[in-house]
Amino acid sequence: MSGAEPRASCRGLFRKLEILPVPCQYIMSLMLFIIDNPNNFQAGLEIHVMQTRNKNQIFIPFANLTSVQKGITYSGVKIYNSAQHYFKP
Repeated sequence: MSGAEPRASCRGLFRKLEILPVPCQYIMSLMLFIIDNPNNFQAGLEIHVMQTRNKNQIFIPFANLTSVQKGITYSGVKIYNSAQHYFKP
């Protein structure tokens, strides 16, 4: 399709064809899920009235089960909170 060698690296082809690698697509879909569903999550200001430095971060619910921690809501909130300082409101 692109005329590349069978054992060639895909990194340059992805940039040339403007395709995100699979891990980046997963992260982007998690971020879009969090952004598109704000009513499903609580921000720091909704939990307590103190003006803290993490007031804009989304509250991560407590979960003991690994299956819950690997789910889209839990891992999406963690990725959103860690990447939030890169975006200016």
